Amino acid sequence: MSSEFECLKESSEFLNLLLDNIDAAVLVVDEKLEIHQFNRSFLDLFDRAADQLTETSFGQISGCVNSVIENQPCGSTSQCRFCLLKKSLLQAFSGRAPVKRQRLDRTFYIDGRAIPKNLEFDARPIQFNGRHMILVIIHDVTAREQQKKELEEKQATIEKDLLTAHKIQKSLLPDRNIALPHVQAAWQFEPWHLVGGDIFQIYANSPEEIGFYVVDVCGHGVSAAMVAMSVSQFLHSLNNRMRLTGRMFSPGDVIDRLEAAFPLDRFNCFFTIVYATLNVKTGRLVYANAGHVPPLILRADGRVDTLRHHGTVIGVGLDAPCGQEAYQLSAGDRILLYTDGLAEHFDPNGDREGRSRFNDALGEFHHLSLDQLLTQVFARAKRLRGNRPPDDDMTLFGIAYRA
Repeated sequence: MSSEFECLKESSEFLNLLLDNIDAAVLVVDEKLEIHQFNRSFLDLFDRAADQLTETSFGQISGCVNSVIENQPCGSTSQCRFCLLKKSLLQAFSGRAPVKRQRLDRTFYIDGRAIPKNLEFDARPIQFNGRHMILVIIHDVTAREQQKKELEEKQATIEKDLLTAHKIQKSLLPDRNIALPHVQAAWQFEPWHLVGGDIFQIYANSPEEIGFYVVDVCGHGVSAAMVAMSVSQFLHSLNNRMRLTGRMFSPGDVIDRLEAAFPLDRFNCFFTIVYATLNVKTGRLVYANAGHVPPLILRADGRVDTLRHHGTVIGVGLDAPCGQEAYQLSAGDRILLYTDGLAEHFDPNGDREGRSRFNDALGEFHHLSLDQLLTQVFARAKRLRGNRPPDDDMTLFGIAYRA
């Protein structure tokens, strides 16, 4: 095989076939940038007839915008001193060293039309017909750059839409200045990207009762955020109905209605939720948990109680009622709802001790105000995450009972 290839190297027919069938334009120019030899791809690149090319400057034959507008040969226009191609070719000629893969973005006049082209070229010194010459190899990357530009424009549109969705999702979160009797609410939230599948809210159902929830939709990004916002709108409408009619639905009833409204075959996803009500005068907490991480009660002395009742996630199609349980709060107790994206950051080594470390952090900071507590716990989660981007949305939502 080696000897056959050596024979081909000696064949002018093989070399002609090779030069005329590669995509790159190949040409030989002298120190004045006049063309002496070229291949067929060079003609295709600039759509020129072969009889126009005899010892003519590159700028005139290619239709370089500067040569055409000023009607001057390549190297003589007012812009030539700024030309990267000229500079690179002369550098290769004088320095006798190759110049590799330079970009040239320029307009060329082809058949009387101004056509922008994106080119990449290599230049290397050679000996040709007993003279020092420059071998130039030009790659037309216009199509690639156009595709890149289109992708960038599409990405910019996506980012703009994501920013709009981020603002919409943010508007569905609680008002940080919300005033509720006998309780204080605070939260920390970081979506996986601009939008995420976590969402939460708190309502005043009546002068004596508040309702609140945290939702975690399976998945990330826009699709999860759309479902989260749909759930938020559903619960908002349900809350308005309760306030207008005076008929209160229990947390278990709310979960069952969600199960009926969000079947898997409609949204092709599932989500978890804790929905709870609190009588702000008596401290009676009633909650329902559909597959969510257990809510926590941080006692005034730093002890952490876990509310373990739970049913199945929303969307799996089970007809069994979720059920609910009650818990009696004391003054100074704090209810903490969160998503597993937060707790997982307390388990960076995968040793399944994350929930324990999370609870320990709550106990460590229990003496702080609710805002400070959530801020410190969230900051610790980020430190444990290190330089890694978040794997999931992170939510920590707290209510301090002060009756």
